[in-house]
Amino acid sequence: MKTVLKLTTVIAFLLITVVCTAREPKVNLIASSEAKSLVLTMNNTSSKFGIKFMDEDAHVIYSGKLSEGSFSRKFDLSSLKDGLYFVSAEDEFNTYVYTVSIKGKEVKIVNMEEAYKPFFRRTNDKVYINFLNLDKSDVSVKVYDADYREVYTETYTNTLIVEKAFNFAGAYKGSYSVVISDNDNTYTESFVVN
Repeated sequence: MKTVLKLTTVIAFLLITVVCTAREPKVNLIASSEAKSLVLTMNNTSSKFGIKFMDEDAHVIYSGKLSEGSFSRKFDLSSLKDGLYFVSAEDEFNTYVYTVSIKGKEVKIVNMEEAYKPFFRRTNDKVYINFLNLDKSDVSVKVYDADYREVYTETYTNTLIVEKAFNFAGAYKGSYSVVISDNDNTYTESFVVN
């Protein structure tokens, strides 16, 4: 009986893992030197998926929000000057940043980085945060009130998963912001306590 229960548990866990992986957006960027273009395709996008195409001075060339389902966009690079460009694709959990080099008629993807964003969840008077910190860099968690006064701060060192729960049951009414910072990025979640 115990063997059947263990086997059922393992199979259920594997099934959940497969289903969650299947829903994860798949981002693909292909460079074409012949046509001097980029083709960005995404599958299983969520309603909160956005893309940006920027030059090296952070000027936005293209920006858009995507609806659920599959997406394909071709970027014609023939009128762009030589240099580095960035394609950023972002959903509620991840950010994908591609570095694209244009030199003459040659178009190359020189780098791809994926960053995990923190997960914020709010239930009644509580706010929960969960942040996957793969490089184990220092992570700062701060809470500010509406007047931008710091009401809480904590720094996590060498921590893989940063988890924290805040209970605002006895807090003053108003707006608050939770700010999470690592070496590279800062993430903010704002909410109102009634």
